[in-house]
Amino acid sequence: MPVASVSVDNRSDVRPDRIVSPGVDGAVQTAPRIGVVQPAAESSPPRSADFAPVEGFLHLLARAIRQFHTYPQTSPLCTGAIAACHKALTSIEYRDRLVLRVTPNDLIVEEVHLGAGTIVEDEIVRRLARVRVAALDIDRTASPRDLSRFCVDLVQFEELNKAQMTFAEILAEHGVHTLVPSLARRPEVLDIGAPPAPARHLLAHERRRRQELLQADAPVSYLYPPDKGWIRLDPAETLDAVSLMDLVVLVDDPAEVATMLLRLTDDDPVGPDARHAALERKFTDVATLFSALDPQLARVMFAKLARAVLELEPERRKNLLQRTILPGLLDGRADGTVLRDFPDMDLAESLCLLLELETAAPEVLTSAINRLDLTPERREAVVPLIDARIRAQQTGDTPGRGLGRESGIDRYARGLIRVEAKSGKDFSEFAAFDLSLDDQAAAAVTRVRDAIGATDVPATRLRCVWQLVRLEPNPAVVDAFLRCAQELFDELERAGRWKDLAASVTGYRQLAGELKERRPDVAESISSALADFCASPRILALIELHERDAEGRRLASDLIEALGVALVPGLVALLDDAAHQGRSRVLAVLMCEHAALLAPALEAELDRCSVAASCVVAKVLGYGGAGHEAAAARLVRHDDERVAREALRALARMGTEAAAGLIAHQIREGSAERRAAAEEALWHFPPAQATAQAGVLLRSRDFVHKHPQTVARLLDRVAQTGSRDLDNVVAELEPLRFRFWKPVLARVGFKARGLRSR
Repeated sequence: MPVASVSVDNRSDVRPDRIVSPGVDGAVQTAPRIGVVQPAAESSPPRSADFAPVEGFLHLLARAIRQFHTYPQTSPLCTGAIAACHKALTSIEYRDRLVLRVTPNDLIVEEVHLGAGTIVEDEIVRRLARVRVAALDIDRTASPRDLSRFCVDLVQFEELNKAQMTFAEILAEHGVHTLVPSLARRPEVLDIGAPPAPARHLLAHERRRRQELLQADAPVSYLYPPDKGWIRLDPAETLDAVSLMDLVVLVDDPAEVATMLLRLTDDDPVGPDARHAALERKFTDVATLFSALDPQLARVMFAKLARAVLELEPERRKNLLQRTILPGLLDGRADGTVLRDFPDMDLAESLCLLLELETAAPEVLTSAINRLDLTPERREAVVPLIDARIRAQQTGDTPGRGLGRESGIDRYARGLIRVEAKSGKDFSEFAAFDLSLDDQAAAAVTRVRDAIGATDVPATRLRCVWQLVRLEPNPAVVDAFLRCAQELFDELERAGRWKDLAASVTGYRQLAGELKERRPDVAESISSALADFCASPRILALIELHERDAEGRRLASDLIEALGVALVPGLVALLDDAAHQGRSRVLAVLMCEHAALLAPALEAELDRCSVAASCVVAKVLGYGGAGHEAAAARLVRHDDERVAREALRALARMGTEAAAGLIAHQIREGSAERRAAAEEALWHFPPAQATAQAGVLLRSRDFVHKHPQTVARLLDRVAQTGSRDLDNVVAELEPLRFRFWKPVLARVGFKARGLRSR
């Protein structure tokens, strides 16, 4: 019988007791008593001549982990640290792999202790201990990506562990198979107390029976990890080892046994229905343990298990019956044995649940009754109850799935079934799998054949590749899948299947967004593949499609929405290409139509854009609306006047207060050429915003004295608006008419006086 291993511990507590780990292999491991001095550890064995590269690699790995803790993953410091670490790993000779055992203060490699008091202890030992890693197996073929992913996951374990995954599971989820951590086990202490005398006698009887059946050289297999659980017993007990089958005898409560088994799998049941939830989840294990007991004792335990199942809530009991107990009965497993101890009415109701399964044929009910091996008297009592329930369902007298709606073939099959109390040969199980091809079935097979011939191969292959990319955690393998997807994209494009191409690309782009948190490197591979697909020839094809007709413009728009920001590198490259400058106008129209989608990604491309591309990007930013003021302000400071003017027009198109403030700043601080362009842009804002910014400028004494011509033009613009909001500001400018030694300022004062006199 598979069980857990054995360990024994004596330890002090509030009350004197003993703790024993469940198991049956007979091995007893005694833990040291508190206060007992242990012998000193043996001195570390001498290091081999080629051990220095191993130590060097571990120091470099520790430095890499520190860099990932301090800097972003894309930092040159991180990539450089990983490159040095990978070089050190590949330089290790005569070893295919390194096995590191983690202790509280250092690492053990080939019985050699190293790293205590160094960066290895700070960055590797402590972090591995925090994530409960007892050993780490490093393959010498680990790639830089594997080492980088290991460092990131180790540093960000708490952030990545939202789904309560172990460190080993997170590494596997990210496709790292060359660095394999072994987790330290966390033992569970199960309180048993003082077993009553009858339980001790039963335990002794069971042990003698198992000892007689046990083969001397039989291998030991485990139902749960060895040394996972510890049993707390009264100190007067003389038990040195407790197996899982011993445990069920001592506990004598199926729900409590299930709760203990659930704790052995690191799941701590909580809530008012914790016992019922544990019984539902661990029912198969409990039934398996009960079936291995002495037959008479097993009957008693299964009777208790039946009562525990009947005490469950109706919906929970129904789920347990349909998902575990009834399938176990049909498969001949121990799970179905519990039905023998159900009362007749409950047994009939439970067996009729078989008819609610979508794939169940009525004759399976007969097979289930035969599997129970009931006595003739009880069978005669149960069968009428089942027949009555079936008739009630046929007439619709009871809720549930009415059998009156069953198909004709099912009704025909039921007519061939006769339940007899006498024993004999039963072939109803085979009838459940009988197949007869009538005209309807033959027509269905023909339709399947025709459907196979009419299969859309490219679309089907794209869906298959999409599923593979979604499941595969290794980006190197994902890249191979994506190359296949790109070829299929090309095939759809050549066939002119633009709608299918847009739908397929949308699916891959959404998948990249879905995997961004769990597998960022895979998401990056998908985004890169889509960007590679959106090269200049593809964008030229979009332009031709847009120029074709109204339907083409709609298809081109759908494709741009599907491809999204993956288009941006290709768009910028095409704008920079002098050979295709004639297409820039149409391309600018396309980009402006989808400015809200493209503008955020275009901001990241500003430093790599040529003058022609920068002009188009500035226009797109303007159509992108609020939120892109800072990027447009960068282009206002561009060395080329055309780009600066286009950026000013973009700010005016945004029409926000922030954009108006940036234009006012350009009027105040910009060159003469850009000041004039900024003035023109300012009056494209709503009148209230333009007047407010003009007032800010006119209130600045330094601005008025430095740029009187600009002030005069602003006063003319204010006069044209007819606004009286700046009367106080204009009044402050009237005294300038007495500055006869500076005629330009005097003209500003006379203009202000004239504006006031209106």
